[in-house]
Amino acid sequence: MKSQNLYWIWLADILGAGSAHAVELAEIFGSPFEVYNATEEEIVRSGCVSETIAQRLSNKDLSRAYSIIDFCVKSNVGILTYSDEFYPSRLKTLKDPPCVLYYKGTIPDFNNRVCIAVVGTRKMSEYGKRSAFKIAYELASAESIVVSGMALGIDSVAACGAICGKGKTVAVLGCGIDIVYPPEHGRLMNIIEENGVVITEFAPGTRPIGTNFPIRNRIISGLCQGTLIVEADEHSGAMITARCALTQGRDIYALPGNIDEGNAFGTNRLIRDGASAVTEARDILENYNLLYGKNINYLSLT
Repeated sequence: MKSQNLYWIWLADILGAGSAHAVELAEIFGSPFEVYNATEEEIVRSGCVSETIAQRLSNKDLSRAYSIIDFCVKSNVGILTYSDEFYPSRLKTLKDPPCVLYYKGTIPDFNNRVCIAVVGTRKMSEYGKRSAFKIAYELASAESIVVSGMALGIDSVAACGAICGKGKTVAVLGCGIDIVYPPEHGRLMNIIEENGVVITEFAPGTRPIGTNFPIRNRIISGLCQGTLIVEADEHSGAMITARCALTQGRDIYALPGNIDEGNAFGTNRLIRDGASAVTEARDILENYNLLYGKNINYLSLT
């Protein structure tokens, strides 16, 4: 066990997923261990958090952190913290980076590959299904990493396309790593673990409640240079991911759709507001030639 993991887990557990204060506190005090050792008064004087949060941080009970680590060891779950050398550099640019990530599978080379999030509606059309599979397949064949949320609909189709393209795919969960959600994706989750990684900020045992998914979505977009939205109405969760990407300064792509189809309202609006229209992977990949061209296999697209 890495020496800092225990204290990162303690800090993440007290502050909760999506907190903008965990990494900030660790940087102010020098490490999560020093945050653990700090008094309530010292934490208040840092000016980083409120007195209420400082009071919560005065709880020095490590029993839950120990139990989480014990579970991960027994269940072959990896723990990736903010101070780990393999922590994705793009996540470090977020104002609220996850300080702990739990994972199953193999962490891909996020820092040197083009990473594209492919997300969309659960109630996809045949057009959306075909397009998501095709573009994800092409991205993966070109040795890019496809990131999604393993949700029903477009997300899962994109993951399948990436797997069939013999590339790496990443599923970011809105629940604990030990929970399959949606339940019907148990087999898909196992396949993703074999061909990439399943990853989550939420501690083992965390149920998939609705408020978790907007928190999760910032990681989907944050891991990537760009996010592709394939079919989404105006209120779709995929539009939350698009807003996260926009806030993070990431590129936004969208699949054009029939103006009379509800599933196209969100994507067509994104294009109207400046997102790049995409019909094939090349439309995305050519934007990253300068930095990542040597790691893009265009021969697979011919």
